[in-house]
Amino acid sequence: MKPALLAAALAGLLLMLTPFVLEHLAPSPATGNDVLPVEQAFVLSHRRDGDELHVSIDIAPGAYLYRHKLAAEGQDVTLGDWSPPAGEPHQDEYFGHSEIYREQLTLTLPLRQAADGGQVMLHYQGCTTGLCYPPQRQALTMP
Repeated sequence: MKPALLAAALAGLLLMLTPFVLEHLAPSPATGNDVLPVEQAFVLSHRRDGDELHVSIDIAPGAYLYRHKLAAEGQDVTLGDWSPPAGEPHQDEYFGHSEIYREQLTLTLPLRQAADGGQVMLHYQGCTTGLCYPPQRQALTMP
Protein backbone atom coordinates (compact mmCIF):
# COMPACT_ATOMS: atom_id res chain seq x y z
CA MET A 1 0.00 0.00 0.00
CA LYS A 2 1.33 3.43 -0.89
CA PRO A 3 2.30 5.61 2.12
CA ALA A 4 -0.09 8.43 1.13
CA LEU A 5 -3.03 6.01 0.83
CA LEU A 6 -2.16 4.38 4.14
CA ALA A 7 -1.93 7.78 5.85
CA ALA A 8 -5.32 8.80 4.41
CA ALA A 9 -6.91 5.53 5.54
CA LEU A 10 -5.51 5.93 9.06
CA ALA A 11 -6.65 9.56 9.23
CA GLY A 12 -10.17 8.52 8.20
CA LEU A 13 -10.21 5.77 10.83
CA LEU A 14 -9.09 8.22 13.51
CA LEU A 15 -11.87 10.66 12.56
CA MET A 16 -14.44 7.88 12.79
CA LEU A 17 -13.21 6.75 16.21
CA THR A 18 -12.89 10.23 17.74
CA PRO A 19 -16.48 10.38 19.11
CA PHE A 20 -16.08 6.99 20.82
CA VAL A 21 -12.74 7.92 22.38
CA LEU A 22 -14.02 11.29 23.57
CA GLU A 23 -17.09 9.69 25.10
CA HIS A 24 -14.96 7.36 27.23
CA LEU A 25 -12.14 9.78 28.09
CA ALA A 26 -14.11 12.94 28.79
CA PRO A 27 -15.86 13.31 32.13
CA SER A 28 -19.61 13.76 32.12
CA PRO A 29 -20.64 17.35 31.56
CA ALA A 30 -20.73 19.31 34.79
CA THR A 31 -23.82 21.14 35.91
CA GLY A 32 -23.99 24.44 34.08
CA ASN A 33 -22.03 23.13 31.10
CA ASP A 34 -23.65 23.93 27.74
CA VAL A 35 -23.21 20.37 26.41
CA LEU A 36 -26.37 18.35 26.88
CA PRO A 37 -26.44 14.60 27.37
CA VAL A 38 -27.45 12.91 24.11
CA GLU A 39 -30.89 11.91 25.43
CA GLN A 40 -31.65 15.60 26.10
CA ALA A 41 -30.15 16.84 22.83
CA PHE A 42 -32.39 14.46 20.84
CA VAL A 43 -35.74 13.61 22.46
CA LEU A 44 -37.63 10.85 20.67
CA SER A 45 -41.31 10.02 20.81
CA HIS A 46 -43.41 7.74 18.63
CA ARG A 47 -46.98 6.72 17.96
CA ARG A 48 -48.60 4.13 15.77
CA ASP A 49 -51.40 5.14 13.43
CA GLY A 50 -52.69 2.04 11.65
CA ASP A 51 -49.99 0.82 9.29
CA GLU A 52 -47.60 3.73 10.00
CA LEU A 53 -45.21 4.52 12.80
CA HIS A 54 -44.71 8.25 13.32
CA VAL A 55 -41.42 9.15 14.98
CA SER A 56 -40.82 12.66 16.25
CA ILE A 57 -37.38 13.89 17.28
CA ASP A 58 -37.10 17.17 19.16
CA ILE A 59 -33.62 18.57 18.53
CA ALA A 60 -32.19 20.93 21.14
CA PRO A 61 -31.04 24.44 20.13
CA GLY A 62 -27.52 24.29 18.68
CA ALA A 63 -27.74 20.55 17.98
CA TYR A 64 -28.35 18.80 14.66
CA LEU A 65 -28.87 15.30 13.27
CA TYR A 66 -27.23 13.84 10.18
CA ARG A 67 -29.58 12.60 7.47
CA HIS A 68 -27.12 9.95 6.26
CA LYS A 69 -26.89 8.46 9.77
CA LEU A 70 -30.63 7.72 10.04
CA ALA A 71 -31.67 4.09 9.70
CA ALA A 72 -34.43 1.86 11.02
CA GLU A 73 -34.80 -1.89 11.32
CA GLY A 74 -37.65 -4.01 12.63
CA GLN A 75 -37.59 -6.70 15.30
CA ASP A 76 -40.85 -8.64 14.98
CA VAL A 77 -41.81 -5.75 12.69
CA THR A 78 -41.52 -5.62 8.90
CA LEU A 79 -40.96 -2.11 7.61
CA GLY A 80 -41.94 -0.92 4.16
CA ASP A 81 -39.66 1.24 2.03
CA TRP A 82 -39.00 4.68 3.46
CA SER A 83 -36.45 7.42 3.27
CA PRO A 84 -35.82 10.44 5.47
CA PRO A 85 -37.00 13.83 4.23
CA ALA A 86 -34.52 16.20 2.60
CA GLY A 87 -32.38 18.04 5.10
CA GLU A 88 -30.59 21.36 5.23
CA PRO A 89 -27.24 21.44 3.35
CA HIS A 90 -24.27 21.47 5.72
CA GLN A 91 -20.50 21.46 5.22
CA ASP A 92 -19.17 19.22 7.96
CA GLU A 93 -15.60 18.95 9.20
CA TYR A 94 -15.98 15.18 9.68
CA PHE A 95 -18.33 14.07 6.89
CA GLY A 96 -17.87 16.82 4.26
CA HIS A 97 -21.02 17.86 2.39
CA SER A 98 -23.96 16.54 4.42
CA GLU A 99 -27.62 17.13 5.07
CA ILE A 100 -28.76 17.86 8.60
CA TYR A 101 -31.91 18.49 10.61
CA ARG A 102 -32.37 21.16 13.27
CA GLU A 103 -35.17 21.78 15.80
CA GLN A 104 -37.64 19.05 14.77
CA LEU A 105 -37.70 15.94 12.61
CA THR A 106 -40.73 13.78 11.89
CA LEU A 107 -40.36 10.38 10.23
CA THR A 108 -43.17 8.21 8.88
CA LEU A 109 -42.24 4.54 8.72
CA PRO A 110 -44.65 2.23 6.86
CA LEU A 111 -45.44 -0.97 8.73
CA ARG A 112 -46.07 -4.07 6.62
CA GLN A 113 -46.36 -6.32 9.66
CA ALA A 114 -46.07 -5.37 13.31
CA ALA A 115 -46.72 -7.67 16.23
CA ASP A 116 -47.73 -6.12 19.53
CA GLY A 117 -44.52 -5.67 21.47
CA GLY A 118 -42.42 -5.73 18.31
CA GLN A 119 -39.76 -3.05 18.05
CA VAL A 120 -38.27 -0.69 15.53
CA MET A 121 -34.62 0.05 16.22
CA LEU A 122 -33.85 3.61 15.17
CA HIS A 123 -30.20 4.48 14.48
CA TYR A 124 -29.06 8.12 14.42
CA GLN A 125 -26.12 10.41 15.08
CA GLY A 126 -25.82 14.13 15.62
CA CYS A 127 -23.61 16.92 16.86
CA THR A 128 -23.68 20.17 18.74
CA THR A 129 -21.23 23.05 18.62
CA GLY A 130 -17.79 21.56 19.21
CA LEU A 131 -18.94 17.99 19.94
CA CYS A 132 -20.27 15.05 17.96
CA TYR A 133 -22.22 12.45 19.87
CA PRO A 134 -21.44 8.78 19.20
CA PRO A 135 -23.92 6.86 17.03
CA GLN A 136 -27.12 6.07 18.93
CA ARG A 137 -29.74 3.30 18.87
CA GLN A 138 -33.21 3.67 20.31
CA ALA A 139 -35.74 0.84 20.51
CA LEU A 140 -39.31 1.95 19.76
CA THR A 141 -41.85 -0.62 21.00
CA MET A 142 -45.10 -1.13 19.10
CA PRO A 143 -48.15 -0.22 21.20
